[in-house]
Amino acid sequence: MKLRSIVKNNKFFLIISFVFFIWFFFLTVLSIIGEKTVIFYDALNQVDVSSNYTSKLTLLRYIVEPFYTVGYILEYKFTWMFLFLMFYPILRGIYLCLKRFGLFNSNKLKLISYPLADIITFSFKTLSIAILIVGTYILIGFMIQGYFFVSRYFMVPVQLAVRISLTLIFMKIVYMCIKLLHPKLSLNLFKKSFSWKNSKLYGIKREIVLFVGIGFLLLSLNVISISTPFPPHKIIPVEPLDDDEFLFDFHVHTTYSDGWLSVEERIKWYMKQGISGAAFSDHDNLRGAKSAQKYVECHNLDFLVFMAVEWTDNAHDIHMNYYGITEEIVPLQSYTPGGPVAMNASDTISYVKANGGYIIVNHYNYVPNPNGGFGVPYSLDQLRDWGVDGFEIVAGGSYKGKYQQIRDYCLSNNLTCIGGSDIHTNEDLNTFIKLRLVDPTNFTITNIFETLKNNTHEIIAINLNPERVDFPGDLNKLGFYVLEDFINYILNVDIFQALSWIIWSGFIYFIFCLGYRKIKKVDLKLLKSKIY
Repeated sequence: MKLRSIVKNNKFFLIISFVFFIWFFFLTVLSIIGEKTVIFYDALNQVDVSSNYTSKLTLLRYIVEPFYTVGYILEYKFTWMFLFLMFYPILRGIYLCLKRFGLFNSNKLKLISYPLADIITFSFKTLSIAILIVGTYILIGFMIQGYFFVSRYFMVPVQLAVRISLTLIFMKIVYMCIKLLHPKLSLNLFKKSFSWKNSKLYGIKREIVLFVGIGFLLLSLNVISISTPFPPHKIIPVEPLDDDEFLFDFHVHTTYSDGWLSVEERIKWYMKQGISGAAFSDHDNLRGAKSAQKYVECHNLDFLVFMAVEWTDNAHDIHMNYYGITEEIVPLQSYTPGGPVAMNASDTISYVKANGGYIIVNHYNYVPNPNGGFGVPYSLDQLRDWGVDGFEIVAGGSYKGKYQQIRDYCLSNNLTCIGGSDIHTNEDLNTFIKLRLVDPTNFTITNIFETLKNNTHEIIAINLNPERVDFPGDLNKLGFYVLEDFINYILNVDIFQALSWIIWSGFIYFIFCLGYRKIKKVDLKLLKSKIY
């Protein structure tokens, strides 16, 4: 009888505990039988070179592994929000129905919902104001300079607004906790919401605020998770590099366009991974490359910075990286009075080549062209005839499908095969080029590209979590990619990654137990006095 009473009075705790121990058991099994596999594939020579490289995680990375993983899986697409939009109303509706039938009518639960709702309401207000301010700033900039302004200047204010907002929300939570714990202070939450609660529209307003507030919070945490410079993996060649061998990346982004790491963070990110140098190729501007070069020179770092720009024509969906010229060129869609010269694709290629630069087509759209051949909006033959130096055959770690056909075209037409990580967030490097220079003291872009033109280098795509589960494309478009990526990740962890998850899960469960115990013991009258 006593056991039945305990179960009846602690259903929620027992359910959470049961779920946790299943998760704990699963992680324990993974730590015992799991085997991490990292594939290094040379897409140019079409050979698996995993025996030539290893991927190593530092102790600090193991410590923060779950937090890194959240950012890695959520990415910067934000399409996972479709899952929130689909499932939150369903789960919320189930909760309200069960509550109406008396399953969630605990007085303590009712009282605790007040501070929780107040925090979400404060988050809704704070983040709404932040969005309004940033949106106004971007809109004014767009009205003055068009897309040119947006592509260059939107990232820093977005990140600044999110960080300030979350700091204020954290301070609000701390303030409420102090009031709850202080013997003489009270929150008076009921009095604050009393007049609003008497309104006929209270229920609708409340649900909208909760829905939007939670959504804003999740988006803000996503921004933090992908812009925090977590320790990356380190790429270690099994055989040490010769003095004339280097590891490069020819495509990356910073906060000077749509990247989520600053120039300084990106340079340190590369160096920690054992990369010799990189082309900083922000969209339609050289600010990132110039800043990176200045940072390296000021701090006397052993790291090479190549000047580059990703010429970005979103109107026609074609992107090209140009290297070796210190002049900004933008597509016609980004023309602004007094700004950089604006040109179409063919003129841009001709201009870059005439001024001693090099130009590569990025993540090309290899599909049948209505006017013949392959590729849109311009065919492979058109781009070749206009004078491009080559194409990416690895982009963001992807090398299958269309990239195989682009590779074959490049080799048949004496064009340079190149690869770039095209990374925007803090995820581990997924692509690099191993290049042997005839003159290892000559790091001019001319020497680099003349060597690349021979196509004797390696273009390495790194698959850190080989695919074991593959959801249909339509599901992934609806945000289910987060579930697919997490399953593939969790099935590919080593013992220390699993241990990190076990420790953090145990810590969260411990905090939950303490909080639950505290709530169960708290005097109902005292709690009422704090809330009311």
